[in-house]
Amino acid sequence: GWVYFALIGSISTAFSCVGSVFMAKSKLYEAKDNDLLLAMPIKPWTILFARMVGLYVMAFLFNALVFVPAVVIYFTVAKFSVLSVIFLLLTLFLLPLGGLVISCLLGWLIALLTARIKQKNLITMLFSVAFLVGYFYVYSKATEYLNYVILHGEAVGAKMKTVLFPFWQMGLGATGKPLGFLAFAGIFLALFALTYYLLALTFYKLVTMKRGGKKAKYREKNTRASSAFFALFRRECMRVFKNPMLLLNSALGGILLLILPVLAIVKAESLQQFAALSIGGGSMAGAVSLIVAIVVCFMVSTNMLTASSISLEGENIALLQSMPLSERQIFAAKLALHMAMTAVPALICSVVLCIILKIGVWLSLLLCVTVTAFTFVCAAGGLVVNLKMPYMHWQSEMVVVKQSMSVMVTMFAAWGMVLLFVGAYFLFGRRLPTAAFFGVCLATLCAFAAALLWWLDRRGAYIFRRLH
Repeated sequence: GWVYFALIGSISTAFSCVGSVFMAKSKLYEAKDNDLLLAMPIKPWTILFARMVGLYVMAFLFNALVFVPAVVIYFTVAKFSVLSVIFLLLTLFLLPLGGLVISCLLGWLIALLTARIKQKNLITMLFSVAFLVGYFYVYSKATEYLNYVILHGEAVGAKMKTVLFPFWQMGLGATGKPLGFLAFAGIFLALFALTYYLLALTFYKLVTMKRGGKKAKYREKNTRASSAFFALFRRECMRVFKNPMLLLNSALGGILLLILPVLAIVKAESLQQFAALSIGGGSMAGAVSLIVAIVVCFMVSTNMLTASSISLEGENIALLQSMPLSERQIFAAKLALHMAMTAVPALICSVVLCIILKIGVWLSLLLCVTVTAFTFVCAAGGLVVNLKMPYMHWQSEMVVVKQSMSVMVTMFAAWGMVLLFVGAYFLFGRRLPTAAFFGVCLATLCAFAAALLWWLDRRGAYIFRRLH
């Protein structure tokens, strides 16, 4: 019993860390009202505690998603005692402290490292990507780990007593052992108190510290004029790259499209064996290319740059409307950013996979062109949806990216488009040569793209001029 609860406790703690680690730094050290609160007669440690309470609630919700169902399942097959029920109820509120401690320490570490670094957003983004890569790697091995636990329960239990000592005590408490629960509660409360004390010592200094690196020195040089399109494109790039959370939430697909080729090269032999099995029947010669196209298009559909680009203008949209720029130029810059951050990684990923899987030249060319057309349709479609469903009066960019209706509609529409092509293949595409099916998909996408551009040039421009 205690092995079961120790395993569930460690899994729920890891899950809560994934859910709240990206919020810790922004909530604790980058909140917009930190300066206002520090100017009031409020102790800095009180402000810090209030921020940590909010993070605790988030960690509690993520913990409960794993812990509560696990407890229900356990009591459907095992006996329970009154002490066990009481200790489990208390554990539900104490266990999120573990995820909170890890999230706060990671947020504190990032804030400390980037306090005087000029390119702090780049450091934050690299850390976030590394964290996600590690999470996806562990997640991919989850079934293997669980099978090992089932087959070697006693060995795992013996290892937990040393490596995961607090969770061992938690498991003992969950099965009705008072000393185990007291040890678990004491360890988690002590860890929280120590973390809070450590953060309180440096909170005021980190929040009020002057950011950035060395002061730039003035150097006289000639200014090179640029076109209106390039100026708009650079403006779009600066908006996305200045906020690592905005980049991760809007362009995670592009990052994954760059990681996938690396994984494919590492696992090239396994992929080639899979391709050989698929092609072995003769009639399945194009199946591998279709699978590659579906995988790449699905990753492309997770990039939501244009779906929030109009809303991100916010109340400053009047300034953009007042400039001597046409709506076509403004839309072109937004589409170009989406294509640069999505189509380029998608092409790299497609080419690498085609080479590893030994897909023919003409079929590879059709695949790459189809993926590019799909990417453009997603970009133009996101812009259309955002013009129809703008959210201009926001307090945080994250609200626009994570909670706006235009992002949700665009994402589900893109997924629906991928499923539509999969369904079309099973309905009539199997009767056609693979190249011919790619041609049909490409023609459909081009027609759809032309219709979206026509709408943007006419109705879209009219809507944009009247946004406020």
